Amino acid sequence: MSELKSRPPVKSKQDLDEFLSGAENRAQTKTKTSTKGESALPWEEAGIREDVTKVYNLRLSEPYLLKLRYIADHTPDSMQTFCLSVLKDAIDKKINELIK
Repeated sequence: MSELKSRPPVKSKQDLDEFLSGAENRAQTKTKTSTKGESALPWEEAGIREDVTKVYNLRLSEPYLLKLRYIADHTPDSMQTFCLSVLKDAIDKKINELIK
């Protein structure tokens, strides 16, 4: 006879308890402070990975989009590579200003 069932498998109570305790542990790590007594900066928290890439959409006016395409057509960089290099430098500079 077939092992197929008419309803989806149900998580056991133990699995749900483990899930909830994991959420509590994560909340506790977010409230920990750094050695300076200040709150940890978001990008310095445990679990933040350098190899994970997140998507962020950027709205540009049509003239700036065309300028960006022109740069990509006349340099070895793609539009993405150019924007990423310029944006990372600007972000780091602004963060240094805010932290000081």
